[in-house]
Amino acid sequence: MSNSLSTVAELFTQKLDELIVAELKTGDLTINQDYLGDFAGVGKVNVAKIALDGLGTYSRSNGFPAGDLTLAWETLQLTYDRGRAFSIDAMDDEEREIVVSANAMGEFVRTKVAPEVDAIRFAKLYAAASSASQTAAADLTDKTVQAAILAGEAKVAEEADLDGCILYITRPVLNLLRQAMPYRISAGENPDGRFEAFDDMKIVVVPQARFYSAVTLYDGTTSGQEAGGFIKNATSGKDLNFIIVNPEACSAIQKHQTLRYFAPDTNQAADAHLWQYRLFHDLLVFDNKKSLVYAHTKA
Repeated sequence: MSNSLSTVAELFTQKLDELIVAELKTGDLTINQDYLGDFAGVGKVNVAKIALDGLGTYSRSNGFPAGDLTLAWETLQLTYDRGRAFSIDAMDDEEREIVVSANAMGEFVRTKVAPEVDAIRFAKLYAAASSASQTAAADLTDKTVQAAILAGEAKVAEEADLDGCILYITRPVLNLLRQAMPYRISAGENPDGRFEAFDDMKIVVVPQARFYSAVTLYDGTTSGQEAGGFIKNATSGKDLNFIIVNPEACSAIQKHQTLRYFAPDTNQAADAHLWQYRLFHDLLVFDNKKSLVYAHTKA
């Protein structure tokens, strides 16, 4: 076998792109690009801010009252530029180097990249909800969970239809909701307490390990942070119970996602296959749509 994986590096990149989309819990938030303009530079994106006058009284003599439509472009900087390099020694199982590399990078995206991207996005959603006074906190039970969710959806429903909204929720809280909801058994059917939507909101179950109100990112080099990744912020981080969001409120952006490969013959640092993964991303929550986000944390 050739001591290079250059011919499969492009295929790896495509597969990893597909894998991260599949593993993300927040994948639905990447669809709203309507208010985004051109990228203005490295990690900068233009976001449209539109202001409109309301209706006026129509005059049969003078016709329509004139109104103002103001379109301003705000330049925002993407925040999160993350990366990691991995070396696989050229002598480690040469006959299976493609399998080893594919599994290693796939596991990296599955267990490290996707959870971190989700954790950042949920923390950004909580920050937006908090700034709009759209948060609550309580230790939920089967007696209180339904009322808590209804209170949240009432807040969001003041600004937009619930149809199209997403209910991000942990498995334990969803189980409490299932206990609170009565079973409906039709003739000839087995009892089934599972449901995929609640009041027209799509339900997405999120592991608690990536569902916090605030996170701290490790840089991968500082003492104590060598492992990289993220943790719940020790000062302000709280466990989230659920988040209700209309995808129109935000846009998840991945500006630069790349996988670079260097064969052992070109890797000057070691006789090893070198993989470098970089992801430049952010979640932009639009200022005038923060009311479309509601977050509930543990007490």
